[in-house]
Amino acid sequence: MDGLIRAAMTEADKAIETGNSPFGAILSDANGKIVEAAYNTTKTDSDPTAHAEINLIRAVCKKLKTSDLSPFYLISNAQSCPMCVSAAVKAKIKNFVFGYAEDETLLPKITIFEMRKYCNEELYIHTNILKDECCRQIEKTNRENKKNISNNLY
Repeated sequence: MDGLIRAAMTEADKAIETGNSPFGAILSDANGKIVEAAYNTTKTDSDPTAHAEINLIRAVCKKLKTSDLSPFYLISNAQSCPMCVSAAVKAKIKNFVFGYAEDETLLPKITIFEMRKYCNEELYIHTNILKDECCRQIEKTNRENKKNISNNLY
């Protein structure tokens, strides 16, 4: 799983380099083969729904010409937000792997653990894979963004 989380972190780096939020996602098969990768493009696309997971799900469904992604694993450097979890569940994804599961920027503050109680299918969630590295990547970007915002206020 470490390699897949690192691949998601590489996608998050692409988001950071393009001025977007530091999130990346991977879809893999059960053997760990990457099917597709995506990153957050909310700022560059001026689209509040262009999260890494949403971009990923759209790309894979189009590529495979199906909306049933049940055989696959969704891997992200951070816990998916409620919108992304909902989209993944709609795409029948049941297996989730996250690096950092305690992201304070999660809004609304409804976790996948709470959401799974309301799903018809069981969700399998693995967290804290390379947690410290993922946390540093996200928090460093969040600190830099706050610094840039406060520098622009004066």
